Amino acid sequence: MNRHHPGICRRHAVGLLGLAPLIGMTACSGSSVMPSGWDRAVAYGAYVPVRSDWRHTPVPDGIGLFSDMWQEVEAPSHTLMAGVPSAGLDPQEMLTEAEGSLRASLPGFRATSQRVTAERGDEQLLYEDFTSNYKDASTGRIWLLTNGKVSIAAVLTASSLDDSFRDLVDAELSLMPSELPGVDAGWTRVGRGVTSFAVPGTWAVTGSPTGSERWADGWADADLDGAARARVLLAPDTGEPSAVDALAQIESDSVAGALRRYARLTEPTELSLDGQDNASGIRVDFAYGNGRNAQGTIWVLSIADTVSAIQLVFSGSADKDVVAKMERSIWLTAAD
Repeated sequence: MNRHHPGICRRHAVGLLGLAPLIGMTACSGSSVMPSGWDRAVAYGAYVPVRSDWRHTPVPDGIGLFSDMWQEVEAPSHTLMAGVPSAGLDPQEMLTEAEGSLRASLPGFRATSQRVTAERGDEQLLYEDFTSNYKDASTGRIWLLTNGKVSIAAVLTASSLDDSFRDLVDAELSLMPSELPGVDAGWTRVGRGVTSFAVPGTWAVTGSPTGSERWADGWADADLDGAARARVLLAPDTGEPSAVDALAQIESDSVAGALRRYARLTEPTELSLDGQDNASGIRVDFAYGNGRNAQGTIWVLSIADTVSAIQLVFSGSADKDVVAKMERSIWLTAAD
């Protein structure tokens, strides 16, 4: 698994039930039904349950190996961070490394429980509880999940942890199935809900656009000043009954000003989603901006009762190699 990439953030949350045997029984493969108000994020080889209204951002500098963060927007209380431990360590050493990152960043950090190790098939899960003097992280739990090839460290903190949040993450955190298609070298799989796809590992997490009710997450090829050469947005559930209806609504909003001077370059074409007989999708290429010199692609995807969408835009002409690799990586996972 790749070590830290500049910019892109890893989001993995883990909550654990109090008894190790029960943890082992609740492991899933990312296909169960999430309760209302929750999404399943995809990050660095894992399915991570997050609240639908939590914003995805990079972790502030100085928290060691943790690089992705989900946090409540209105009044930050619960914060979920994730990262990738160093390669070549055993599980106990990985958890120690993650603990060290927190110890160096949270004043008064101390463990409040013994470490617990649970076996989940070919996965091993380690965790412990902690406290600190930092108000918004006065209670927390830290986990390490590994199968020997893929490893995730995660932490959930709050002034007072909601046990139901912790238990839901406990039941749903899992590593992605090995049979999913691989991604190109230097790329990493991301996603939310039923939809995952790959982005270059150097792209930064940008989260949802301010005020957007459709696009829940985003990643961009951006300069340090924030200027983006390319950006991709994900709507994990458009709420529309069909891909055609969802595309019509997205294009209507684009014409109305979401993408200035939006115009189709191609008519909708059906996607070929290899190995996904229960999934379907359509693609439209478009131009936008003054002179319509900038280009992009919309993919609208359908599986079971969920219609999702991905929108990729460039500041100039489309990079056909990026478009092709991203389309080839799209994978839909229906809930059981």
